[in-house]
Amino acid sequence: MFTKFSFRVAALCCAFLWSAHNAYAAVATVEAMSFGTMVSTNNNAQYDITVNTDNSYTVDSSGFIVITPPQRGVYDIDSLPANRAILSVDVTQGGPLSFPGEQQMSLVDFQETHPATTDAFGVARITIGATARTNGVGSGYPDRTYSGVIRIEINLAP
Repeated sequence: MFTKFSFRVAALCCAFLWSAHNAYAAVATVEAMSFGTMVSTNNNAQYDITVNTDNSYTVDSSGFIVITPPQRGVYDIDSLPANRAILSVDVTQGGPLSFPGEQQMSLVDFQETHPATTDAFGVARITIGATARTNGVGSGYPDRTYSGVIRIEINLAP
């Protein structure tokens, strides 16, 4: 049995670290990360959907048929100090891609690109890619929109 479903990263949380102080910054979505709309043809093993920061993607053809392609995420993080060097950016899964009461998919192998510094207005544009991975337990994914949360941590120079 084939089922169609879509995966979207629907929410985003952002924190930044600066001079040993933790704070939260605002997030504006430029392009929402999405793992597309797929038909699940098989869940007898773990299958991956990967979207890269350059918006290219790969899909395990043994587990999926692509209806709508995945899309990278592009986010403007603002309320940061202006013209501050960005030392590192860490992107993690805040929770699996899920729909209440249904199967889940893990988000793994995050990629990101970021500028060397925040701009004159205290904004940093972060581009994100990742892999969504099925659980491989055999039962399929019903026709739903599965949503998840990612966290972005930005480490700024003092």
